[in-house]
Amino acid sequence: MKNIKINALASLMVNILNIVFPLVTNPYLTRILSKSNYSYFNTANTWASFVIPLAAFGIYNYGIRSISKVKDDKSKINYVFSKLFYISIITSVTTTAIYFLFIDYGTNIENLKILYYILGAQALFQFLNIEWMNEAYENYTFILYKTLFIRIAMLVAIFTFVKTEDDIVPYALIMTATTILNYLLSFAWIKREVSFIKINMKELLTSIKGLTTMLLLANANMLYTLLDRMFITNGNDNNYISYYTIASSIVMLIAGVLSGAINVSLPRLGYYLGKKDYKSYENLVNQGSSLFYFLIVPTSVGLTILGTYATVIYSSEKYLEAGIVTSIFAIRTIVWAIELILGKQIIFINDYEGKLTTFYFIGGGVNILLNTILFINNIFKPEYYIGTTIVAESIVVMLEVLFIKKYNLINLKSIFNTLTKYSLISIGFIPIYYTFKLLFGVYSYELTFKMIVMITFVIITSAVYYIGALSILKDTVISYAFNFIKNKIHRR
Repeated sequence: MKNIKINALASLMVNILNIVFPLVTNPYLTRILSKSNYSYFNTANTWASFVIPLAAFGIYNYGIRSISKVKDDKSKINYVFSKLFYISIITSVTTTAIYFLFIDYGTNIENLKILYYILGAQALFQFLNIEWMNEAYENYTFILYKTLFIRIAMLVAIFTFVKTEDDIVPYALIMTATTILNYLLSFAWIKREVSFIKINMKELLTSIKGLTTMLLLANANMLYTLLDRMFITNGNDNNYISYYTIASSIVMLIAGVLSGAINVSLPRLGYYLGKKDYKSYENLVNQGSSLFYFLIVPTSVGLTILGTYATVIYSSEKYLEAGIVTSIFAIRTIVWAIELILGKQIIFINDYEGKLTTFYFIGGGVNILLNTILFINNIFKPEYYIGTTIVAESIVVMLEVLFIKKYNLINLKSIFNTLTKYSLISIGFIPIYYTFKLLFGVYSYELTFKMIVMITFVIITSAVYYIGALSILKDTVISYAFNFIKNKIHRR
C-alpha cells in the first residue's frame, strides 16, 4: 500500500498546479478577449458542463469505490474495469450524438454555435477518462507529472494562439485538445496494469441501476451552481454569466486546492471500511476534516472580505461588477465544505449513496423553486442565484446531520467543534482589514500599487493572527505542523 502522506503531497501539488496555471491564463484571457466573446465561451461551456457528466454516467466515483474494495484481486479488477469501460463507450457516444442533434436549435449566433460543437466534443471522449483507475490505484505521482505536462502545453498554446479579442475559437480548441490529451495519457498509463476481458450485455445491464444512482449522485451539482449558470444565460445581460464564472473560478480554484487533502483519503477510507477497521476510519475522517477546515474557513472569510479586490486583480476593472458575486460565493464555500465532509467522507463512503442522492435532490428541488421565482420576476443578477444555492445546500447539510446521527455513522462533535473554532477566530480578520484600509487610505477599487500593498499587509497580518491564536489554544493541526518542522530540523 502506497504512503498516504506522499499521496496527499502529490495530490496537493496537482491541485496547486490546477490553481497556478488558471491564475496565469484566466487574467490574461479576461483582459485579451472581448466581453462578448468571453461571455459566449462561458455560455457554451455552461451547457458543455451539463452534457459531459451525462456522458461520464457517474462512472468516476463508482469506479474509485469499486476498485478500492477489490485492489487485492487482479481478476476482479480486470472485470470491474472492463465492464465500466464498455458502459462508458456506450454512454459517451449516445450522449454526444443527442447533444449534437440539438445544437442547431440552441442559437443563431455563429460563434456561439461553433463553441457549442468544440466544447461539446469533450463528451465524446469521456470513455477515455479513466483517472478513477489512477486514483483507486493511488497513482498520484503519475497524476502530478501528467498534470504538469498538460498545463505547460496548455499555457504555451494559449499565449501562442490567443492574441486578439476575437481569438475565442482557438481558445476553445486548445481547451478541448488538451482535455482529450489528458485522457489519452491516463489511459495509456493505466492500461499497463489492467487487461480487457469479455463482458456480456446482461452483465453490463446489471450495473446500470447502480451507475444511474451514481450519475445522479455525482452530478447533483447540476441542481446547484450549474443550474444557476443555466438560468443566468437566459438573462438580458450577457455579462452576468461571466461575472458568475469569474467569481466561481476565483473561489473554487482555491477551494479545489484545499480539498485535495480530503479527496486523497477516500480510497483509504474505503479500504478501512472494507476491513471493518472503524477506529482507523473515524480517526482519518477527524484528521482530514480538521486539516480541511483549518485551511478552508480562513480562506473563505478572507475572500468574503477581499472579494472585490480579488476580482479586480484577477480579471481587471472591466469586471468590477463581479466583486460582490465573489464575496457571496466565498460565503457559500463554507457550506460546501461542510457538505463535502458529511456527504462524501461519511454517508457516501458508507454505501448510502441512494439516501445521499435523495438529500441532494431535495436541496436541488428547493434551488429550482427559488431560481424559478427569480426567473419569473425577471431577476438574473448572479448574486441572487448564489443566495438560492446557499439556502438549498444548507438544507442538505441539515438532512445529512440528522441521518448520520440517526444511524450513528460517526460522532460529529469533533468535526463541528473544530469548524466553530476556526470560524470564530477568522472573524478577527474583519477589524484587521478595516484597520489597514484606513491606514493606507484605499477607498476605491482601482488597481494600484498602494492597493496591492494594503492587501498584502491584510493577508500577512491575518495569517499571523490566525496561527498565533490557534497556537495559544493548542490546536492539533498547528501542533502537528510545528512538531513536523521541529523533527525535520533535528534530523538535519
